[in-house]
Amino acid sequence: MKRVYFLIISLIIISAGAATCMDTDMFAEKFLTCSPYTENSTSEMFGMEVSSSLQILGLRGDLCGFKSSISTPAGNANIECNFTQTQIEELLSAMSNNRTEIETAAMQGLDATPQIGENPAVIIFNKYFSDTSVCTVTN
Repeated sequence: MKRVYFLIISLIIISAGAATCMDTDMFAEKFLTCSPYTENSTSEMFGMEVSSSLQILGLRGDLCGFKSSISTPAGNANIECNFTQTQIEELLSAMSNNRTEIETAAMQGLDATPQIGENPAVIIFNKYFSDTSVCTVTN
């Protein structure tokens, strides 16, 4: 049961982290062209230090290889995906739409912090992370 709990928490952190980190222009550019690229970050979540890494692995036939890794004191988890160009464009579009909504709210003086469950990019990432024909989870 402890292993299942860790896996669920890891998936939440990875999907939120992936969608957030992928919001950088450089990552989006590299993801669109499926050019090898890596972003690393360290933050605090749920009272523990979390290290994460996002990697664009490059082309694998007609698919773009992507890997997200997370390391916490409770353990490690990795998600490896192979995205089609259509899936990449859907993810990038969701990230762009989310960025526009945040920028608009900020200009209006509203709270511009997106909620993890409402972030369109996180919702789409979760759809793919749970699809075993696109992504696999290892730890």
